[in-house]
Amino acid sequence: MLYYLLLIPAVLSTAWIYFLSPALSYWWLLPILIGCFAAANLVYVLLMFVCSWFAGPNKMYTHISPFYHALTMALDGWILALCRVKIHVTGLEKVPTDTEYLFVSNHRSNFDPMVQWWVLRRWRLAFVSKPSNMRKFVIGPFVRRCCFLPIDRENARNALTTINAAADLIRAHTCSFAIYPEGTRSKSGELLPWHAGSLKIAQKANVPIVVATIEGTERIAHNVPWRRTHVYLRIREVIPAETVKATKTNNLTEGIRSKMLAELGK
Repeated sequence: MLYYLLLIPAVLSTAWIYFLSPALSYWWLLPILIGCFAAANLVYVLLMFVCSWFAGPNKMYTHISPFYHALTMALDGWILALCRVKIHVTGLEKVPTDTEYLFVSNHRSNFDPMVQWWVLRRWRLAFVSKPSNMRKFVIGPFVRRCCFLPIDRENARNALTTINAAADLIRAHTCSFAIYPEGTRSKSGELLPWHAGSLKIAQKANVPIVVATIEGTERIAHNVPWRRTHVYLRIREVIPAETVKATKTNNLTEGIRSKMLAELGK
């Protein structure tokens, strides 16, 4: 969407320049259009930079800012469009529309949350991520205003604080949450060992778990800018809140991971 919104002022500016310079050759229209489009993109980047000053870098927010959410979501779609990512989705109809949930997926690339957040944009979804992502230039403050939470997996007490905070936000109907139980990207594509504690978010909040797999994102960085990348996001199953609550965390983890391994191995 942002891609086309930025194209509109570029086209209008080009038309305005041509109207003011009737002697201008047609051959100049394309370079002028490209220049105006680049200028529109630069203005948007500057807007993001200025707005990042007003988002506390170390603060946890209890409400999603509609303004920052709209800007960040637009940037997400813009990057995916520029990277020529074609997303193929199956099972989206399984995602609950009447309750919040915990979204669980494998993790192969930094593009995973971008793809999943874009696909699930009709739902209010935040991610639990490593602390370094919350300190990234411009993006860090923005995702914090969208209720993203950092989790320190090296410190059990800090991790539990994040788990409780995520469960509180879900219970308050602020948003659903997405996690990667592997804790880091799998560079080989194989499913890494899981951190079982992250599933406690769903148990504490008493919400269903949406299980998904993603494939293809690991090729995006290699294909840009010459080739289109096909990414496959599949919603595998939704585990009811009652089952999540009644199952021990380790058993729940093993069950989901085993099914995900089987699906990814096909």
